[in-house]
Amino acid sequence: MENGEFLIKTRDFGEIPVSRENIIHFPKGIYAFEDIKSFVLISPLGENKFPMWLQSAQSVEPCFIVYNPFEVFGGYSPLADNEAKSEIGFEDGDELVYLAIAVIPQDYKKTTINLKSPIVVNKTKLRAVQVILEQDYPIRFPVFEKGDG
Repeated sequence: MENGEFLIKTRDFGEIPVSRENIIHFPKGIYAFEDIKSFVLISPLGENKFPMWLQSAQSVEPCFIVYNPFEVFGGYSPLADNEAKSEIGFEDGDELVYLAIAVIPQDYKKTTINLKSPIVVNKTKLRAVQVILEQDYPIRFPVFEKGDG
């Protein structure tokens, strides 16, 4: 492995090398997983292709499948509050990325994403927080339209 890389055990991909430069730090963790502070995004379909896996860098679990909510719901315009922006060290010029956690049932065509509680990533500083938006977005928004293959 190259300098700065280490192996992590993943839920779906076995052991993989990860660069320390790609670790996303969650100061407060993710809801129900507050003790897990370090995650990495895995993009098995190619760089910046969704869905992606948000895998704990500390243990095999938790691992979340995430989508770009803007690709699924065209009218999505979340507003992260100042507290969330402060927590991830947001400054003018930083790039924010939103991720929506998916629930994938046995019939993958019934996959939904949580638009109400996205993960906000300061891509510039690799710090993230999960927020509950004041805006009225659904917790279970379907990814695939009915009849979509």
